[in-house]
Amino acid sequence: MENTAWPQHTAGLVILDPSSNARFNFDTFRAHLEDRIRYLPEFRRRVQQVPLRLDRPVWVDDNRFSLKAHVHRAAVPSPGGPQELGTLVGNLLAHPLDRSRPLWEAWYLEGVENDRVAVLLIQHHAMVDGVSGAGLSDIICDFEERPTHLPAEVVEEESDPERSALELVARGALSALRSPPRVVQLARNALGDAVTTIGHLRRDDPPPRPMSAPRTSFNGAIGRRREFVYCSLSLDDIKHVKKHFDATVNDVILSVVSGAIRRYLLDRDDLPERSLLATVPMSTRVGDDKHLGNAVHPMVASIASDVEDPVERLSAIHRNMDSTKELAEDLTKKQNLGINEVAPPWLVTLLFRGIQAAGLEQKGPLSTNLIISNVAGPRSTLYLAGARIEHIIPVGPLTMGMGINLTVFSYRDVVDVGIQVDPVLVEDPWALTGLVSAELDELMAATRRKGRRSVATR
Repeated sequence: MENTAWPQHTAGLVILDPSSNARFNFDTFRAHLEDRIRYLPEFRRRVQQVPLRLDRPVWVDDNRFSLKAHVHRAAVPSPGGPQELGTLVGNLLAHPLDRSRPLWEAWYLEGVENDRVAVLLIQHHAMVDGVSGAGLSDIICDFEERPTHLPAEVVEEESDPERSALELVARGALSALRSPPRVVQLARNALGDAVTTIGHLRRDDPPPRPMSAPRTSFNGAIGRRREFVYCSLSLDDIKHVKKHFDATVNDVILSVVSGAIRRYLLDRDDLPERSLLATVPMSTRVGDDKHLGNAVHPMVASIASDVEDPVERLSAIHRNMDSTKELAEDLTKKQNLGINEVAPPWLVTLLFRGIQAAGLEQKGPLSTNLIISNVAGPRSTLYLAGARIEHIIPVGPLTMGMGINLTVFSYRDVVDVGIQVDPVLVEDPWALTGLVSAELDELMAATRRKGRRSVATR
């Protein structure tokens, strides 16, 4: 679900060193994309709406597809540092994608400091989730300077032609006939989920209670402006902390982010007594499936922002994630229908507009405070049209009532953190990047002060 204030597109900001390819420029970049798009049929399909929004939209082939309509060029204002680049990226992210075309666009950004070039690839979340986005790099990028690592032969997929209005109305009518039994099934599913959740809440280390997130300054009505900031962490440092305290990489990342959020809110006298809750997407893909599309289940976890000591916080997060994963796994086993799969789009839209009109974004109960997503990327060096990729900085979407999204992506020996915010709700987001780095330094210092210990047994 989205509207003009919170479009649901994700992005990747790629920082390139073009010195590895003397011929690298906008034209060679666009030609490279034109070649690789042949292997991505999803990037040549657009959304066709059902008349009167009687049913969910369908994906159809875009017979008028033109790469020029999707690949753009812009210059980063001088001196081309992180702040100038982040501001430009934020401005580009603020605009919804054109629904009359395939839901993606690429921006070639010149003028980045140190003679670098940036590429911003924006795609709708319905097309690409974090895991399939990582697989996308296997097709668009190469493992060598010269683009010799070409994908496998193009597989001709069954075409999805544009549907007639009559066909779509008939589809909507059929869907409406199926809705009553689906609503009954949805109610049964909700009851079953409630029973499952109550069972988990009675455990010694329970997951968070539903709709129990405390309010903060960055929880409110989302506006149309965006700001984007980013920083990099050492993957070796994160793995050192992980090994020293017998945690997971995800535990360490959540602890670092939680500590940064805690400090940020403390500095503004806005830290709730209860811990913040974060939506942590969990992939529901099977095995090494990296096909494009969205296959994630949102988990809601306590990030222990009420715990001051970084090691104690890491321990609490480790326990919290265990209990949250157990609940999420039990719920996803049922493969229950969601409201989007039962109710027609016009009804879902009406529901969300009612929530907004009632001001529930600002004063209603909260299920979660923010989104924190972590995706593991390739360890090998990648090249884009012959230019060496130095960083792959992820961008996650904002959604109703949450003015901040922190998305993490590991590439080679670096962990890049991308933070998208509504600047009205989150002032001075660059302060967060410094706090993220400081929190990892705190955990590294703790490994030197304290002997090896397991947070799993604390």
